[in-house]
This record gives sequence, C-alpha cells and structure tokens, in this order.
Amino acid sequence: MASTDLQPPTCPPGGERHGATFDATSADVAVDFFPTYLRHTEAEWWGKPFILSPWQRDLVRAAFGWKRRDGTRLIRQVYLEVPRKNGKTEFAAGLALLMLLAEGEPGGQGYSMACDKEQASIVFNKACTMVQLSPTLRGLCETFKTAIFCPQLSASFKPLSSKPSSKHGFSPFFAIADELHEWPTGELHDVVHKGTGARRQPLEILITTAGVPGEGYGWQMHEYAQNVAAGIVEDPTFFPLIFAADPDDDWRSPETWAKANPNLGVSIKNEYLEQEVTRAQGSAHLIADFKRYHLNLWNSHTEGGLDINAWDACGLHPVKLEDLKGRRCYGALDLSSTTDLTALTVVAEREDGGFDAWWHFWIPTENLAERIRRDRVPFDRWIAEGLITATEGNVVDYDAIRAMISGGVEHDAFTDEPICTQIELAELAIDRWNATHLITQLMSDGVNVVAFGQGYASMSGPSKEFERLIGVKQLNHGKNPVARWMASCVTFKTDGAENIKPVKPDRRRSTKRIDGIVTLIMALARATAAVREDDTVPDIILL
Repeated sequence: MASTDLQPPTCPPGGERHGATFDATSADVAVDFFPTYLRHTEAEWWGKPFILSPWQRDLVRAAFGWKRRDGTRLIRQVYLEVPRKNGKTEFAAGLALLMLLAEGEPGGQGYSMACDKEQASIVFNKACTMVQLSPTLRGLCETFKTAIFCPQLSASFKPLSSKPSSKHGFSPFFAIADELHEWPTGELHDVVHKGTGARRQPLEILITTAGVPGEGYGWQMHEYAQNVAAGIVEDPTFFPLIFAADPDDDWRSPETWAKANPNLGVSIKNEYLEQEVTRAQGSAHLIADFKRYHLNLWNSHTEGGLDINAWDACGLHPVKLEDLKGRRCYGALDLSSTTDLTALTVVAEREDGGFDAWWHFWIPTENLAERIRRDRVPFDRWIAEGLITATEGNVVDYDAIRAMISGGVEHDAFTDEPICTQIELAELAIDRWNATHLITQLMSDGVNVVAFGQGYASMSGPSKEFERLIGVKQLNHGKNPVARWMASCVTFKTDGAENIKPVKPDRRRSTKRIDGIVTLIMALARATAAVREDDTVPDIILL
C-alpha cells in the first residue's frame, strides 16, 4: 500500500505555529526508497528488499512528510526507543543512506555517533554493506573504511566517537546517535546539534534501548521524550516514539511481548522470548535483564538477588554424603578468617543432567552467642544438627577443615571418616587468597586441589549456569537450611560486559553471608567444565 493511500500521521502539537502541512509525495518517496534501493544485510533476509514494518513506515512518513510553511521539514529530531532485536540498527543504516542520497544536500555531512568507536561503526558498517548489495548505490557511492562518499553531491557519511572538543567548526546535515543509554554525557550530541545550525533542514535520529534510570544522557533524553509524548512539553520539532511494556505488565505474557516489540514475529521471534523467560525463572538478575532488553523497562540490573521461591522449589530431597558414593564429585572450599563461615560444597551430576549438592560449614565459637542474638540466625541449632562445625577461638581452625576433608591431621572436632575416603572427590576448587598453606597441606594429603579465582572471568559463566539450573529445577540443594539462608542473602553484580558474579556483603556492616552459594558456583564450574571436556566434538556438517 502506497503511503498516499494512508491517513496522514497526526500533526505534532504546536506544528500549526510553523504552518505545518503534510506532504504525501515526500512521504511516499522516503518510504519507497527502502525497498527500491536498500537490501537487508543479515540472516534470512540477506539481500532481500528492505520493506518497512508498519511502525518504521509510520516514523518515516511523519519525519519526511510534515513540512513547514517554507517547505522544509518540520521534525528535526527523532527519538526512537525500542527493545533489542527489533531491527533498529538496520533501520538506522537505511535512514542514513536516505538522508545521504535522497535529500540531495550538496556537501552533506552525516555521522554515526556513539560513545565509543566500535559502537559508532556498527550502523556505519551496515550502511556500507547496503551500498555493496545495491547496484544503483554502488554506482553512486564509494565506500571506504571510515567513510561513504557520494561524488555527485560531494557528501559523506562517517562514524564519529572522539572527544567533542575536536568537532567544533564542522557542519553536519544529519546524524544517527546510537545506544544513548550508554552515553555518560550529551557533550558529543550537543556539539553535533549546534553544528547543524548552518543547514536548512537537518535531521538528528536518536536511538536507544532502555538503560539505568537516573544515569547518563540516555535517561535525560528518555525523560524529555516522555514529556513531549505526554503533552507536558510542546515541541513539534521533536518526534518521540517509545515502545515499552508498563511496569505492572506480566513480563512472561506474549501479550506484553507484543506490546513492547513492534517487530515481534519478524526480527524477533516468540520462541526466542519463550526461551529467555524460561532461562530467567528464579533469577532476579535475569528477570531484570529481560525487562530491560526485551520489554524496554528502565531498571538498575547491576545488582539482583535470587528468587527464594525458585530456590525452595529445587529442594527435591535431602542429600547426605553417602548419597554421593560411587559418583564423580566436585567440591569447592571458601575459607574465612573471623566472622565469616567457612563453606564446603560438593556436587555430583545426576543421570538427568541435574546436580545434587551436599554442604558443610565451620564457624569460630568466640562471640557465637552474641552473633546468634544480633544476626537472628540459629547457628546453635545448625551446630547441634551437624550442619556446622564450631571450632574454638576467634578464627576457624583450618586443621579441623583438613581433618574432615582429607584426614591428613587429627582433630577433636572431627572423628569420622574423611570425605575423600567416602566419595570420589575428583577436584576441590579453592580461592588462592589466604589459602596457600592449606592448599599445600591438602595437596600433600592427595587431594586434587584446583586454584579458582572469584572475579568476573571465573565466576560469570558458572553463575549464569547456576541461575539456569535453579530456573529449570535441576539443582537439588538438599533442603539445607544454612544454604537456604545464604541463598536469601546473595546478590549478583553485573559489569559493563554483562558478566555477573555473587558479591560478598561487607562483613563489618552486614550480617548476611553467602559463602555457601559462592562454593556451590565454584563446584558447578569445575563439574560442568569436566562434562565439557568429556564430550566428543563431532565433525562439522554443512547442510
């Protein structure tokens, strides 16, 4: 359907001050530019004509159809906020080529802007690929590593990410600002915006997904866009288009997905979102991720806890050490100094691919009664039940730990058969920090100790696997009450690369302890690594 067969989009409030009229012919030309000259650059759509989705068509019609009384465009800034995988980068590259070529601006300068060089190159590189896929555009443009150049117009499109101080004096005709939620400030955009002042009808296209509320330039523009959309601010030159769920919507509902994702069923599939919902079950961190990236809800996902209901649902049956006999086991030990508990977790894989976990803890006796009263945690009951071993003094006695694990030393606190003689302990992971002496002793006792760091590099993969196992109920924690308390305390922190790890509370200020969850994740890391190493890698078959 040609755009002339459609109703004109609603005039932006305040447009009458500029004598706004809708130019259906200009809207048609802009919409038709996409399938006529542009080809998709990825996956199943590779090389196919770029037919705009209805929401993309509506945006193009509004931005290129509304004119002022002098014939220039009314809308000078477009703000698009849409979840991931809705084709916004491909769309942005097409808009850049539309501005570069169809507008006919002599000496036009266009820029793909982002907070770093790599991000700024994403839209630019897609535009380069589109040029190469179109015989017509190949005849009009020359593509270089850092520029697309149109000799007929002496116009160019380039990636831009360096410091704004070096941009004064240039004269952009159009600009694409990508992933605004990652921009710490708006300095670069401000310089570019001021540079457009010499152009008759410039256009800035600002694109982002949701980010952290209250942080960075993206949040500033998000709030401004909401105010314009709500009619609180009247700015007919600014066109906001935000696709997002409402905070109270059911994040697991396909209706909510459709509300936030205008390209659902096209560039993003229901099956993919179903898988992501399943993966996120039980993880506050992953739920926050899903809401941000796929429902476009601004939230702080740098820290998130564990869904304790999902944890409880994983308690299939109690696990005793003797239940692990005859199975290949992997353990992890997290040593404490004073108020922390020392934790040991042993896991063994089940036939269904899940894991059973067994736990033991140690705690010093000094000030124990005060800790029970202050922390409101029943350490005395757990000691009586044999879940925790109390050692004399104000620090955990490492000899008691060694006696229980390897039997390499005698200790009054432990008189039973050592763990290593009861089960096949394939590996014992220990953080090197403050553990060199015990590591040496255990290795001399015949224990296969594996050094294991607790930074993002070591902990992220197994932390995500831990959350997945909880979500699909494949981690039987044996209903251990000490571990449950720690599960209720755990917080996962995310870095800029979306790596996660459990974060230990400040022991001076918090009564929370997570040592058992840390050792569980470490043990799972070694167990799953061993599974991968045992897998046979088949030859690659090309279909």
